[in-house]
Amino acid sequence: MIHSDHVLQAQRRLRGSLLDDRCTLPWRPAREFAAQMLLYVEDPLQCWRVGVECLRELLDADRVDGGFAQPGQALYAPLAESLRPGRGVPSVVGAAMDARDPSLAAVWSSHDMVMFGDVANDARFGPAMRAQLSSIGTGAKLAISLHDGNRPLGLLCADWIEPRSGWQSEACLHLPLLARSVLTPVLTAARSLGETDGDPPPAVAGLTPAELKVARMAATGMSYKEIARELGRSFSTVDHQLRSARDKLGVASTARLASVLAARFSH
Repeated sequence: MIHSDHVLQAQRRLRGSLLDDRCTLPWRPAREFAAQMLLYVEDPLQCWRVGVECLRELLDADRVDGGFAQPGQALYAPLAESLRPGRGVPSVVGAAMDARDPSLAAVWSSHDMVMFGDVANDARFGPAMRAQLSSIGTGAKLAISLHDGNRPLGLLCADWIEPRSGWQSEACLHLPLLARSVLTPVLTAARSLGETDGDPPPAVAGLTPAELKVARMAATGMSYKEIARELGRSFSTVDHQLRSARDKLGVASTARLASVLAARFSH
């Protein structure tokens, strides 16, 4: 377990840098966002969950997702997401995306958010990525890379089902501030706290792609029935794959499985 003193020290340090001086975060929703994130600084996966949920509501997006990543990876799979209720927006958690697509290269090379107003007709997407985004209902997208200094940290994406031509909402204009000044330092601290834990996470390389996919979906809080319905598999198949994943990783519960995956994909 992470020592509680380390968590309190991290929370105090971040609270001092983010909230004590209102000039740091002059926009009130940004301060509220930071306060929410600081409650979960000991848990990288929960930080992502809270972060994408808050940002989806602020951006009024159909889906916001994010995860630890770095340029040069062959594949990228979001770790956490928030979906707009009632619209039937498909999940992207556990879906592997080609991290070498030109669109992701553009996001990594930018120091600001990158806007894709009409995904279906944007030449920055390769054919495979465009088809994949179309299959999950993405008409428009905002994306931004997160960096801890010069060290790549992760990716954050916001999707809308319909194409859009304007990004002038207050929340969209403040997204770089939220990503750079709140999400990045809190996730960096959460990752650092995880690295100080004396119980290193098992490797996940032994999992099959199917086992990894259902494990990451379970880690977001989805029930077995929800996973089975989403993937078009039987309940017993999902149960078998999750049991196999837990056995391979030597963990006894889905909660511990979630923390293993968060730690694994925070590096």
